[in-house]
Amino acid sequence: MATTRDYARGRYPGEAVGTWPEPGAVGTWDEEEQRADDERPQRRAKRGMDEWMDADFKFGGSRIKRKTLALVLIGSFGVLPLFFMTPALLTMNENTFAGSVDDTLGTGAMVCLFLCLLVSPLMLLTGLRWFFPLRRWFGIMMACCGIGDGLAAGLTDNFAGNFFDKLTEHTFTLVGFVMVLLVIPLLLTGNPWAQRKLGRYWNTLHKLIYVIWAFLFIHLATLEGFGFERGTNGSGFAGDGDPILHQRLYQYGACSLFLLVLRLPPVKRWIVARQKEGRTKLVWLTIAPIFALFVFGMAFAINELIFKGTHSFTENPSNE
Repeated sequence: MATTRDYARGRYPGEAVGTWPEPGAVGTWDEEEQRADDERPQRRAKRGMDEWMDADFKFGGSRIKRKTLALVLIGSFGVLPLFFMTPALLTMNENTFAGSVDDTLGTGAMVCLFLCLLVSPLMLLTGLRWFFPLRRWFGIMMACCGIGDGLAAGLTDNFAGNFFDKLTEHTFTLVGFVMVLLVIPLLLTGNPWAQRKLGRYWNTLHKLIYVIWAFLFIHLATLEGFGFERGTNGSGFAGDGDPILHQRLYQYGACSLFLLVLRLPPVKRWIVARQKEGRTKLVWLTIAPIFALFVFGMAFAINELIFKGTHSFTENPSNE
């Protein structure tokens, strides 16, 4: 897993982010931290948390950073979708691949995308940086799950035609194929060498994550009948126990609202201004409803991943 030395500050694969706005101005995270010492004493306490996480502790006769252990534990969740598909891959169980790989890896890619996009808003709200490397990690896992989903769809789906015919025959498969094509350059350039070689173009390239985010809505909307279709892709089965948020399109909407609103420049300026005034509680009370909606949507998405993934792991794909 990456460490904070892997990339220049504010520039990680998974999102083209290098700035956070102040009221009336936009500055880099380095500039923000410089001003914090003079302007916001409370930020120093938050940075103290980063320093605490950066400290070592004894573990099994050796020393390890607290941050490293926390990143490994949290980041291990990103491997879960691929872990669920491991038995079917080892046994080349076509029935499992055809029956649930789309749901397992597809839902896993969506969850990893949202976790990747969540890092920046949490940094804005908390002022902490120790979990910054998770943005790159979940971006990589999103790419791996998405590519695996695309390969499985082209090889095992019951649609007519060859590999590329299966990926382009329907609108939702075509959009999914485009998403896979877009994520490949992000995965290939998600390293320090590529960042140095591309220079300022690296940040521009990695804004493709927002295009993928938008295409995901089209993919899910056409897959699930714009939220009204019933059946295996809609709300025709009990599944995780909810007939509405069982559909990934609704999960997407619930999670994306929070992630989008906290990326709007006026909202970020308002948050920073309130934090400078020492009114952090007001910020949390204001964003609480959409944050709760995000947690609610993610809970259903993660439940869907575990529900389908468990069946994939036992090579007994669900009919849901």
